[in-house]
Amino acid sequence: MVDLNAFPIFSAHPAALKETSADERKKGVPPVYMTESTLPVINFDEVKGAYIRGLSLSETPKSVDALFMKDEHTPVFVEFKNGRIGHKEQYSVRKKIYDSLLIFSDITSLTISDLRERMEYILVYNETANPNQSARPEKDQVQVSPSFDTIAKTFRGYAQEEYVCFGLKDFQRYCFKAVHTYTQAEFESYLAGLPRFSPAPSGGNAAPARI
Repeated sequence: MVDLNAFPIFSAHPAALKETSADERKKGVPPVYMTESTLPVINFDEVKGAYIRGLSLSETPKSVDALFMKDEHTPVFVEFKNGRIGHKEQYSVRKKIYDSLLIFSDITSLTISDLRERMEYILVYNETANPNQSARPEKDQVQVSPSFDTIAKTFRGYAQEEYVCFGLKDFQRYCFKAVHTYTQAEFESYLAGLPRFSPAPSGGNAAPARI
């Protein structure tokens, strides 16, 4: 068991999940939020910034958007992608996973073996911007029906196997216990089913407590 609140670098960067989902790419335009959830999480982008401060790195590591506790034993990384996820973006997502795992592991002293047994990863994507996703590389996606994603998810459901797109299935049972790729609607359903074991105290957001 590791108490996240015992690490000042985590407890110093609480946020609501909505805040970490903001897409602020267009200057002068209000941010687009991929969820309205006020679930208390840790802003992992800010954790990354604090972690590398003073390291004098020539290249800034990438990081996932949020970290929270699904239950008393399961930490979850969340990454939000509002735009199209092509080859370049997929590479960026994978680099964020590796860099975030290294940072989290170093802070907590949990090994990759530990995280493989208990940690989960979620990519939340814009279904409108990515209508024809499958587990296959884009170069093989020739004349894919707009309903392919729905059909694939349906058949995986019959087999009791979750459908994971963008090639991220590779990380399951390698770095994470489970990997999920959710549309915004699917993510809201996931959040609705979470146990509310660690509510935020009155007057602010709290970092979830334990691993």
